[in-house]
Amino acid sequence: MDLKAGATAVAPAWGAEVVSSNIVGYHKINLVKGLNMVAPQFVFVGANSLTRDISTIGTLADANGGPMAGYDEDYAYATDLLVWDSVAQDYTYYGWAGTSPEEIDDMPALNNTWLDQGTEETDDTIDLGQGFWIKTTTAGTMTISGEVASDRNIPSGGLVVNLVAGLNMVANPYPMEVPVSTFGMLTDSNGGPMDGYDEDYSYAVDLIVWDPARQDYSYYGWAGTSPEEIDDMPALNNTWLDQGTEETDDKIAQGAAVWIKTGKAGKITFPER
Repeated sequence: MDLKAGATAVAPAWGAEVVSSNIVGYHKINLVKGLNMVAPQFVFVGANSLTRDISTIGTLADANGGPMAGYDEDYAYATDLLVWDSVAQDYTYYGWAGTSPEEIDDMPALNNTWLDQGTEETDDTIDLGQGFWIKTTTAGTMTISGEVASDRNIPSGGLVVNLVAGLNMVANPYPMEVPVSTFGMLTDSNGGPMDGYDEDYSYAVDLIVWDPARQDYSYYGWAGTSPEEIDDMPALNNTWLDQGTEETDDKIAQGAAVWIKTGKAGKITFPER
């Protein structure tokens, strides 16, 4: 991943915070062929800085920096953007209308924007703290421009993302990688502690991290509070553990998103760092 600004930008060591002397710049995310779970690290400048238009959320380029094809020879999108609707527990699909093979001359590129799957323009939006899939038939990059996502974009008291019972796709909202163990604080819908284990000694809340290189998941569980009848599984100070109930030093990458699967509604809060 590459993060640059109009003025001098400092390339950090892995895990260090991204710093720039100009808050307006761009974030380049490397995409592998296949599925990539990503999250915007830049937001718009202005009153609605926590919301981005999907149509212009980012531009695509191939591995050589050239334009990314919009459609293949079968009139299908070569690159898809999939946004998870946690309420409906289903996806909304968009396609990249970039450049097209010469033999397809009746499907306009529409200035390299994302369209809904009916090849229509969209006014849908995505929020800071929300992730999405990029599915592409070739490796490339996605460049997101705007204002650096930093503590000034995290509301006072933390960025709160509501969780429904079921699957929730949640973004790493920070311009840096963060430890899995301290990836947000979970609470129930009333702000109370979230259970760590259920009566079957299984995790009540799972954190599922996508590895684009392996095209597979890693699994973690929330060790928060436990029912009274489970007294031999410590809460370990409200952290995420690997699925073997062990502490982990794994990281969630800058620009990544994750799944949070929970049996009941709740909230995850990301504090200022």
